[in-house]
Amino acid sequence: MVSKVENFLGIDVGGTSIKAGLINRTGDLLQDETIPTERFSNNETFLLGITSLLQKFNLSNVKSIGIGTPGPIDIENQIILSSANIPNIKNVKLGEHLSKITTLPIFFNNDANCASLGEYHFNELSKTDSLIVITLGTGYGCGWVYGGKIFNGFLGNGMEAGHQTVVLNGAICGCGNKGCVESYFSTRGLLGRFKEKTNLELKDAKSFFKLVEKNDEDAIEVLDFGVLAFAHSIKNIVHMINPNKVVMVGGITKSKDFFYDKLINHLKNIIFPVLYSNLKIEIGKEMSGFYGAASQGFE
Repeated sequence: MVSKVENFLGIDVGGTSIKAGLINRTGDLLQDETIPTERFSNNETFLLGITSLLQKFNLSNVKSIGIGTPGPIDIENQIILSSANIPNIKNVKLGEHLSKITTLPIFFNNDANCASLGEYHFNELSKTDSLIVITLGTGYGCGWVYGGKIFNGFLGNGMEAGHQTVVLNGAICGCGNKGCVESYFSTRGLLGRFKEKTNLELKDAKSFFKLVEKNDEDAIEVLDFGVLAFAHSIKNIVHMINPNKVVMVGGITKSKDFFYDKLINHLKNIIFPVLYSNLKIEIGKEMSGFYGAASQGFE
């Protein structure tokens, strides 16, 4: 007998918190829970945190569990290989751990890929043939939904656009390389470049953009260069795969008034006109990544 349960649990693993939400096919939120990631000192404590989060839900009312985590990952074996934003975990056998807790189907993917699926399924404006979603939070993630399907690449590590080199011999990124766009336009990047310039440590992106609002010269200079680096990153993506829409989501988009117009002006000047004329660049819906993670179970 086919199960009539149509509720899907999604888990979004982030640099500061792990969020879980139970939704139905239309995106109605039935329950959500959050735990901080700062407590995780190793793989074991991380997996214990995932377990405690699942225990907050009645799994008998769930059809499948979808998880989105930072990469790099092994999508086939459901392993988190490492994470620049949660540096204490490595080679986490997440799928194996979950199989000991539940017999529900488990779907696993990169967090940016999941965010892209969330935009595609739950934002009518984002239902398009070739959709790029860029997540701007602690780091810089990217996902590509083509023909309604997520592009995974080999083992789920495709579209790591945040690690495009935009500055030769530039700032060191969390991935270990120099000059990645994530080192210039993400919360980690903006705060890092501001500290590098001023020796002042800010606690979050909100603090940084407050300085921009107050016309702090150092903050404005860091932001302007970050926006330019971001524009070239988008240009590279557009010239490579020719999407018809680029959507930005994540915490930094809350401060879009300070950078969106500058970004568009750069893009007008650096993207091939024939590609730019058919391109839409928008701010996406403010939804948690667990929506997209959960939607992996729709098919």
